[in-house]
Amino acid sequence: MRKFVPIAFLLASALLLSACGGGSSSSSSGSGTTSGATSSSGSSSAESGAAGEAAGADLSGPGKVWAKEVEGVMRKFENISAQSIASIHTSTSKYTLEPTFARYAEELDQLGEWLEATHAPAACKALRDKMGALARKVSNIEGVLGKQSKLTPEEFTALSAQQQYKFARVGRQLAELTLDPHC
Repeated sequence: MRKFVPIAFLLASALLLSACGGGSSSSSSGSGTTSGATSSSGSSSAESGAAGEAAGADLSGPGKVWAKEVEGVMRKFENISAQSIASIHTSTSKYTLEPTFARYAEELDQLGEWLEATHAPAACKALRDKMGALARKVSNIEGVLGKQSKLTPEEFTALSAQQQYKFARVGRQLAELTLDPHC
């Protein structure tokens, strides 16, 4: 069952690191990390108070203000999703993971709403909308795993691996945009 967890861990870490401004200076959280669940990137789940110095560093005026607002949204998302992410990293049971993925999908959908509600300057509105759309796309990917009560644990593991591959690709795009939102 743990075969898909490293991929979920990497993407969740990417989303969390986007809220923290990168992984180089963040501290590792005491819960929610799984040893051996990091890849060659060496990423770990982070809940650091030092958020996003890089986000918007090359912006000025309204763009910089908006980048700080995006940073705040990502911090808020990090806080509300921490329990779901920790459970995804540590759970091995389909019966625990299925409702966790459903909850995480709802949290990602909420992230999309929050991102779209930010006050982007005119030059950044397309980027803001893209962030919201990507958050909803990631939510839909994770949501599939929250609606699989008829699958056996083995079938769920196979579907999880497939969905986490998609999640990693789309989530990476979202993480990159929110980490350094410049228009």
